[in-house]
Amino acid sequence: MNALNQLVNALQVTKISERQFTGEASNNDFHVYGGLILTQAIDASKQCCPDNYALQSLHGQFLRPGIVKEKIDIRVDNLKDGRRFKVFNVYCEQQGNTIFFATVTFHLPEPSFEHTREVPTLSLPAEDKASFFIDRTTPLPKDKTPDDAALEVRIEEINQHDAELKPEQITWFKTTDDTSALTQWQHTLLLAYCSDWNMPTVALRPHTISEQQKLKVASLDHSIWFYQQAQLDNWAAHIKDSPAAQDGRGHSRGLFYSANGDLLACVNQESFMVALDKS
Repeated sequence: MNALNQLVNALQVTKISERQFTGEASNNDFHVYGGLILTQAIDASKQCCPDNYALQSLHGQFLRPGIVKEKIDIRVDNLKDGRRFKVFNVYCEQQGNTIFFATVTFHLPEPSFEHTREVPTLSLPAEDKASFFIDRTTPLPKDKTPDDAALEVRIEEINQHDAELKPEQITWFKTTDDTSALTQWQHTLLLAYCSDWNMPTVALRPHTISEQQKLKVASLDHSIWFYQQAQLDNWAAHIKDSPAAQDGRGHSRGLFYSANGDLLACVNQESFMVALDKS
């Protein structure tokens, strides 16, 4: 099984009973990526919703750090069963403790008003800006080729803790392998997975961290609203900025655009961020 299929499988959860599911945690020894947990919450809620309803939004809270190599137990409660909207509360747990809670909403699409913010002029960074990942926490080892990766990521101006930068960044995403076997839902899950990628660090860009300081960063919450259908076999650009940071919290927000200029999703996140003296 190639890396892309392995990643897509990890984003999907296994049904245990009508409202109970289980998902994989990270296989690395570093940490559990928040984008993995929130995507599994979305997939679990989808399995409790009629097929003719479309994903509208997720509003989640990261409550505890995830435990690596530990399965995630997921419970879905039906909060609203309306004619136009279905709303679910989702609890992601490890060892009996809730590590992530989300409200996930689905809606019945219908003709109405339509507009989107026009995409700004964008330019895909050159190939020398490319990085390859098996998953978010596993960069491609040097002895592997790009064909062994699941995602190609390009960032024009990477973060630098020793220089003050504008609180803005554009991250480009694309799958590295053929996606003809993937469903539209699996492309949606991939977009949700990428929506948490580097979000906290955008709020750090206008600040410097000295060698005598230790940086502590953690996502506190995450919201994403879905609009157009994602197809990540072509480039998608996540345009991010940070309007504010104060009192140990940093706010980041983003707009996901397709290569054709379609607005795919809107993202908001707040993070805990402090620099402590190592002494």
